[in-house]
Amino acid sequence: MRLLYKLIACTTLFTSSIFAQKLEVKYQELMIVDKDDFKKSMKFESSTSSKLPSGFEDQVYKSMTEPKDYLLTIFDNESYYKKEEKISNNQSTGGFSISFSTSGAGEGLYKNIETKQYITNVSSFDKAFTIKDQLKNYDWKLSRETKKILGFDVKKATATVDSTTIVAWYAPSLAVKNGPGKYDGLPGLILETESQDSKDKMNAKTVIRVIEVKEVPDLKKIDKPKEKNIVTNDEFKKVMDAQNEKFKKMRSEGVDRKD
Repeated sequence: MRLLYKLIACTTLFTSSIFAQKLEVKYQELMIVDKDDFKKSMKFESSTSSKLPSGFEDQVYKSMTEPKDYLLTIFDNESYYKKEEKISNNQSTGGFSISFSTSGAGEGLYKNIETKQYITNVSSFDKAFTIKDQLKNYDWKLSRETKKILGFDVKKATATVDSTTIVAWYAPSLAVKNGPGKYDGLPGLILETESQDSKDKMNAKTVIRVIEVKEVPDLKKIDKPKEKNIVTNDEFKKVMDAQNEKFKKMRSEGVDRKD
């Protein structure tokens, strides 16, 4: 009888391990922010020759707060997190098309949990870059607090990065130290996160919730994104800052164009 229990335990552990290694996990990302707080925090610059179109603020707010779907594909220590595009009948405002996300996934986010490296392709003013950098080492504080998500027993963990507080709920039964976006490092798949920056003038909160977890036994190995104009995350921020300053200068001079 004892031998039988051991065989059952080993089989369960083996099945759980296989299940956790090849997964497709769907998440929904939502930014929660008061519209008045959003408008107060926004300071759009304009000139007599180049004005922002009517309704532009409303368009940005709508793009920020509408739910966005993502798919996390996990193959052993590697994963790929990508936004699932939806067909929209919404018209752009005055020629502007707005797209907004806080996941940092760019055109798709590749992660290697073993090497702690991530790669994502992004665009800035029509120029393509590859951000290749190391994942953060989150100093997670584990809690005894529990709840259920999609039938999974999950546990709570919290971390603080600079001025941002992150609350995560992870499932120990899904034995992968992965999660949505750049989150990782917990003893189980992260199924839900809630983050808020205390310095954010909008007082916005970003929530990412799992909506489906699916085993894919025949999942193909994940390919790394093609790399071009490789920069670190800090280097890309400097590029963005320089481009934004150049854009502001052009607008202040009444030049309605971009390079």
